[in-house]
Amino acid sequence: MKKSIIIFIGLLFGALANAQNLDGFLDKADAFFKANVANGLVDYASIKADGKDLNGLVNQIGSFDAASLSPIERKAFFINAYNILVINGIIKEYPTKSPLEIGGFFDTKKHTIAGQQMTLNELEKDNLLKVTGDEKLHFVLVCAAISCPPIATFAYRPENLDAQILERTKMALSNDEFIQVNDDKKSVGLSEIFKWYPGDFKDKADNIIAYINQYRTNKIPSSYKTTYYTYNWTVNAQASKKDNEPTSNLQVFTPSVLLKKGQVELRSFYNIYTQNSVRNREGNSVALEDRQSFFNVQYSFNYGITKSARLNVGVDVIVSSFSDGSFLSPVFQSGDRNEVALAAFGPVVRFSPFKKLPNLSIRSAFWFPGASNLEDRNGVFVNHDRYTSFTQLFYDMELNTSWRLFLEADLLYRFARRDDQVDFFRTPLTGILSYFLPNGKASLFALYQYSPRFERLDNGFDSQFGLSQWFQQAGVGFKYQLNSKLELEASYSNFFASRNDGGGQTFNLGFRWLK
Repeated sequence: MKKSIIIFIGLLFGALANAQNLDGFLDKADAFFKANVANGLVDYASIKADGKDLNGLVNQIGSFDAASLSPIERKAFFINAYNILVINGIIKEYPTKSPLEIGGFFDTKKHTIAGQQMTLNELEKDNLLKVTGDEKLHFVLVCAAISCPPIATFAYRPENLDAQILERTKMALSNDEFIQVNDDKKSVGLSEIFKWYPGDFKDKADNIIAYINQYRTNKIPSSYKTTYYTYNWTVNAQASKKDNEPTSNLQVFTPSVLLKKGQVELRSFYNIYTQNSVRNREGNSVALEDRQSFFNVQYSFNYGITKSARLNVGVDVIVSSFSDGSFLSPVFQSGDRNEVALAAFGPVVRFSPFKKLPNLSIRSAFWFPGASNLEDRNGVFVNHDRYTSFTQLFYDMELNTSWRLFLEADLLYRFARRDDQVDFFRTPLTGILSYFLPNGKASLFALYQYSPRFERLDNGFDSQFGLSQWFQQAGVGFKYQLNSKLELEASYSNFFASRNDGGGQTFNLGFRWLK
């Protein structure tokens, strides 16, 4: 009998101690949310600067003994743990544009939760949704993105958990940004949460509109058509003072970023390539009788088609000239032999194939020759006299607030138009490392490119497809935002190595106007 009493007292004191530990954790979590959350946005910058409170909460989550908690206490603990660990995951990589920029953020990266290793998805699905069957948790668990339901400024507590969850559900489903009702079109735009987790809602009401109307004051007519708007995965960060300052187009509209619907981009790029020698098959320099200089001007127009900034259309126009004088002679037509012609023109399409990778895009152009005999125009080469398909894949990654790496992989295919021509293609690979000055209006960059050419070669016995020539170039440059719409770019590069290709250098000047 005494032994049973002792065991009972031990269990009682253990439960009381654990309850006190839970209360202590929730008090700290409540203070943390109140200090760092406002209007559904998180002050990641301040947390990053002083992460002591967050680190303490993460440590408590990892070592907490959840085994003796009641179901309602465990539910409250796991909800707060999820929201805190999401914030901690962002802080580890901050500044970042989106949780999707962090590899395996939801489904691979492990967190220590009550002594166990699990991902955020495992915490959400296996320890909350499956165990509780409460679909309203979708409006409480916040994934660090703008399109998530707004994060609460308080900790969830077991003593009034159901009321807190109900309040947040009503707030989310009455929010015009989360549930986008269009009375004119008799439609309602739904969060993709309803699309991703249809099974969680299907048994709660006859249909999605009926489910939503359970928690709305302004009911949605059942006849309205339902659609899903694109989820905005931009991180739900509070704007700092620095964030509120005007951001230059240099930082926003990188080569991989597309225009939004109605935006217009006009670009002119001036390129002078000049050489007084070429390199042979062995890579040895071979002097030319006269300096050769080529001047190319490319004008590009691009227009945004979709609100999601995933499709642009446009047109390219290229004008080329040749001169055998100084490197400026093709600009002013001051050499002994001068030729100028409309070299090419054609349509362009740009698109972002993966909505979860907004910093990856593809630009594809098809150019038609603008004049005849461009490859032998009065005895000189001006430009390629062929149909051309030019596809570029762009990807950029933000290394930190000042440094960014741009990667580009291209396929440039030239189609033969005459019997004396053969098809060939190049596959240039380019890397650009950019440094953005603190004022945001200027950047410096260094570039490297390797560009091989492939075609069918005749060795005198038969013809075989293979690598015919290649070059490598490296260069430096800068960009400067002249005003809110106009940007200047200048660069220099040197063809420091090649085989059966040029051994010259380029001088480049570009302007971009964007509205």
